[in-house]
Amino acid sequence: MKTLALLLAFTVSAFAVEAPLSFTLQSRAPVGKTTLVKEPWLPSRTAIIVCDMWDLHHCKNAVTREVEMAPRMNEVLEKARKDGVLIIHAPSSCMKPYEGTPARERAKTAPTAARLPDKIAEWCKQIPAEEMAVYPLDQTDGGEDDDIAEHAAWAKELAAKGLNPKAPWTKQIDVLRIDQDKDAISDSGVEIWNLLEARNIDNVILMGVHLNMCVSGRPFGLRQMAKNGKHVVLMRDLTDTMYNPARWPFVSHARGTELFVAHVEKRICPTITSDQIIGGTPFAFSDATAGKKRLQIILLGDSTTEASIPKKFAPDEPQIEDTLRIKLAAEADLPPCDVYNEGVSGEFIRRLLDTRYDKAVKTKPQADYIFIRYGINDVARRENFKENFPKDFRELLTRLHKDHPNAMLIPMTVIPYTLESLHADINDVVKKIATEEKLTLFDIAPRYLAELKKGPDMLNYRRYPLSKIPENLRGFATPYIQPGADPTVVVLDNHLDGIFGHLPGWASDRHPNLAGYNVIADETAKWLAPVIRARQGGKK
Repeated sequence: MKTLALLLAFTVSAFAVEAPLSFTLQSRAPVGKTTLVKEPWLPSRTAIIVCDMWDLHHCKNAVTREVEMAPRMNEVLEKARKDGVLIIHAPSSCMKPYEGTPARERAKTAPTAARLPDKIAEWCKQIPAEEMAVYPLDQTDGGEDDDIAEHAAWAKELAAKGLNPKAPWTKQIDVLRIDQDKDAISDSGVEIWNLLEARNIDNVILMGVHLNMCVSGRPFGLRQMAKNGKHVVLMRDLTDTMYNPARWPFVSHARGTELFVAHVEKRICPTITSDQIIGGTPFAFSDATAGKKRLQIILLGDSTTEASIPKKFAPDEPQIEDTLRIKLAAEADLPPCDVYNEGVSGEFIRRLLDTRYDKAVKTKPQADYIFIRYGINDVARRENFKENFPKDFRELLTRLHKDHPNAMLIPMTVIPYTLESLHADINDVVKKIATEEKLTLFDIAPRYLAELKKGPDMLNYRRYPLSKIPENLRGFATPYIQPGADPTVVVLDNHLDGIFGHLPGWASDRHPNLAGYNVIADETAKWLAPVIRARQGGKK
């Protein structure tokens, strides 16, 4: 009998062992490269905090997006709850409807934690990792992205219901079911911390709205959880931002959310997606929430388009595609635009057509303008350049016409890439192709040459073999060394010219630095703005 009792006890114990949840956590280096790490989480040591999924909001578009997201969120909560995860509903400033309910009492009566972090009851607007970073969105207007007239009508509708149009929320959205036997309800950083500590919960998932405000900053938000030692992640597909595309960096609302998610992954905590709990694919907002139609611009080219070095060494600075977008946004009469930079270092047209075209170009949203800037690598790597380059160019034009039938195809001249101006022969061929194909040419070379007259090395970065730097000067080069079979020293500007400028060929790499790319973007915007106006006028 004793043996049988032990066997039964062992069997019950075996069945009681938790099945861990499997998550793939995504984080980002400052330059944007993602890192994926798989982790098993025990459900009993995991909580989901649902942040500010209110019944109403002062921004009508925010309500539209929340209503679309809520059913998927509820599906995730139901599955996580069934698996044994604690669900904490946190609709801030809305505790009154829930007072006296078991879920509310569960949070209020949690024993005071032995370790209560300093300022856990307060908002946290920044943690040290964010201090030197460029904040990704201008939200100083509150992030309202409603049409002005629609917003006024929405405010009037809320007021007619006896609600404060600036803060109309009264409870959590009803789509999200609250299980009074298992869940908790609180908007208090102290209460939620006590609850987590009482249950030995280390792993915390945040979802809800709005990422750049409440989800990150609340007393129970991402920053407080991260800085106080919880293993916190954002469910990046079940969140939204308060961001107005009419504000910097002048991207679509969806892209604004993506930019803030990237900021979180770089500076605050990793992220996961809802399909890791319920299967299928990550949630995505529908086209109905996309907002005003935006012009679509694609940049095709080589390293002088891609800007890989500025992206690596100044990742928080506006890059060529950002500068072009921002410059066009400064023209109040132009529609908003998205700019896709599909330049790749070392690329020439034949390689694009044979390897990357379908993925990089064919799958892009229907373009309105496509800039084509090739030739530097073609002349070096394509046999019989003068015969094959025009053929390759025309093949590319044919495919672009087919895949982006409404796009204006714009051949560009190449920039001067040596001090001897050896770009002229390439540009003669490009100009001839444009003429024969009856395409409007954008000649960037004159502006670039004019800027170079202000200083021949102003627009290029310095990339120099470490082996050519004298031993006694290498101490100055140490912070700028890029490892490899032949290590190089890379400097984005001229601030080491006083030390290394006497070395033969120190500034001979003619790839643009940020100043050079700003020249290209500025001239592109000046050229394109009247073209857009003319085409828009023709469509009226």
